[in-house]
Order: sequence, then C-alpha cells, then structure tokens
Amino acid sequence: MPFDSKTVNMNTFRIKRNSSLNVNTVKLKVMSYEEYLDKHADSEYNTNTSIRTVPTHVVRTPSREYIFYPTPDKAYEVVYEYYRTTYELKNATDVPNLPDQYRYIIIDGAMYYVYQFRSDMQAAQLSLNKFQQGIKHLRTLHINRTEYVRDTRVYY
Repeated sequence: MPFDSKTVNMNTFRIKRNSSLNVNTVKLKVMSYEEYLDKHADSEYNTNTSIRTVPTHVVRTPSREYIFYPTPDKAYEVVYEYYRTTYELKNATDVPNLPDQYRYIIIDGAMYYVYQFRSDMQAAQLSLNKFQQGIKHLRTLHINRTEYVRDTRVYY
C-alpha cells in the first residue's frame, strides 16, 4: 500500500493482464477477514504447491495488510485505486496534488482569508461562496457517485 494512501477502494482490486504469465485481467472479489479465517485459513500454512493458482479474492486484515486467495502461483501484478492523504503547502514551491483545472478552488479559499484580513466582508463572503461551490463541484465529480439501477423484471 502506498505511504500516502488514506483509504483503499476494495472493489477495485484486479490482476493486470500479462501475456507472459498467461493471465487476463481479473477483478478480485472482496472477502471479509472473518470469512477467510472460517473457511480458508489453513491454506496459509499448506505448503502443497498444487493448490496455488490465479487469485480470485482479496481480503483486508485488521493490520491493513492484504491477503490474496487462493495463494498465487506466480508473481501477478495487482492494480487498485485509493484516496491519497493531503499534505500541507508550506513552501512557495509546494504544488497541490490536485489537477490543474481545479487549482482555482484553492485560490478562492485563500482569497476568503485575504478579504477577511482586509476587513472586506462582502468580498470575503463572495470568495467563500465561490470556494464552497468549487468544493461541491469537485465532490460531485470525484466522490459522490450514484450507482445505476438496472431493471431485471421479466415480461411475459
């Protein structure tokens, strides 16, 4: 897990296609740690290589480690998505880890404090509104995702 990760999206784990290992892209199913302990814990200590194959499940342990089940028989490449932690912008050369097209939102938030310092409350309120709208727009694009609904009714 990367050092700057905050949370990992468990539903995005997949084995990357690799023709030299003769494996296609496979999305891994999430299994709870308790279920893994109940049903498959013995596989950790089983040294028989015939039970090793391409993993189908990923398990997150309480210590924030990951277990792949069944035990891999080769060195597969795993891909997943995660949310990074933020870091402070202290120096003049620090760059935010935000895409360029959204950096104006940081400026709007900073301008709110500049206008407050200058006692221009009307301009401060305007900057605060712009900042909040920008954050709302970012959240809508990148965090708040609505799952779609599929109709599975059968008509006769």
